[in-house]
Amino acid sequence: MIEEFIEFMKKDNISENTYMSYASDIKLYMQYYEDSYGEEMEKLIHSDIVMYVNYLKREGTSASTMNRKVAALKKYNLFLMDKGIQKDIVIVDKDYIKVQKSFISKKVPTTQEMNKIQHAANKDEKNSKRDYCFLSIIIFGGLRESEIVTIRLVDVKLQERFINVIGKGNKFRQVVINNMMYEAIKDYLEIREKMDTDNPYLFVGQKTMKNKKPLNRNFANRLLDGYKDLCKSVKLHPHVIRAYFCTNALHNAGYSIEQVANQART
Repeated sequence: MIEEFIEFMKKDNISENTYMSYASDIKLYMQYYEDSYGEEMEKLIHSDIVMYVNYLKREGTSASTMNRKVAALKKYNLFLMDKGIQKDIVIVDKDYIKVQKSFISKKVPTTQEMNKIQHAANKDEKNSKRDYCFLSIIIFGGLRESEIVTIRLVDVKLQERFINVIGKGNKFRQVVINNMMYEAIKDYLEIREKMDTDNPYLFVGQKTMKNKKPLNRNFANRLLDGYKDLCKSVKLHPHVIRAYFCTNALHNAGYSIEQVANQART
């Protein structure tokens, strides 16, 4: 039966690694079934699947491995239906283990790439201080693009070394200003103070100079798009910069997991 199952999967253009893993998972389930109930498995029964998942949990099986085994059982369920042995799908979505997405595990740009981007921004004559400041806050502060554009001048406590941020879900937090951010903000504020504008927000552009609106949140994407050629490892956008912040803060800057979580508030 397992060989027939493998041939069934091959028709779906499943990779060899996947169909061999699924075949192995089904063999293990068949053995578990026989050991548990003293008979060979003929059909899949939902209650048996639930007990099997609970058994895997007790054995300390990882969530990703359990989900792969459930996926294998669902594929086997389709195979049994194709052979006329089973009528219905008995595997449901709630049989899968919910896995919280890890912000830290995302693929992130390299430190060298981030350094190149900051270097290029600092060399750019037009808006260099503003753009370098913006990049420093997103790289070293871990803010979302919507959070950065809505930073007001009164939110920046440069001497106290923090920025007041109203984030997702209208939650308030204070983001630490490190040395790199401090110098970038200080230099930009010196230029910002000379601008003829009543705009209350930290970052302004030509269109917002004469009103009191923040920059559009897409400004971050447009800014990063100008440096995409300097970043070869990943597609450059604000989300991966936040991921870089979390990884760098945890592994290189000596932040604790709690500090990273509070700073980025993911």
